[in-house]
Amino acid sequence: MKNAFPDKNKIKLEFPSEIIYTDFCVIVLNHLKDILKIDEDTFFKIELSLREAVNNAIVHGNENDFNKKVEVEYLWSKKKILISVKDQSNKRVDFNEIEKSLENNDVLSFSGRGILIMRNYMDNVEFDYNNGTLIVLEKNL
Repeated sequence: MKNAFPDKNKIKLEFPSEIIYTDFCVIVLNHLKDILKIDEDTFFKIELSLREAVNNAIVHGNENDFNKKVEVEYLWSKKKILISVKDQSNKRVDFNEIEKSLENNDVLSFSGRGILIMRNYMDNVEFDYNNGTLIVLEKNL
């Protein structure tokens, strides 16, 4: 999938696990909003999903350990934006189990709410584990 994007349409960030960096990720997204002319409704959905993914990586994945890094990569074309968020967690998360518990769509539930939001607001969300948890958010423009 990543090969479908021109090399020039890529931004990669790496930062320590501190919640203040979530806003920095949104600043980069705002820059892409201007470049891609993303409408307000679509931008809101992408921004909220990005915030959830980054916050989860910092708080749940890396457990606020300043020595562990979070990587965020933005890839885009005129038709699509792909954002990947990776933490350095050494614990494997069972996303299937979390999604089963979300079948009742309890948006007020503390556990799994971010996954529910991402699934509802993005066109595709993928989870993987390879020396850390990876979440890939995809939105058609």
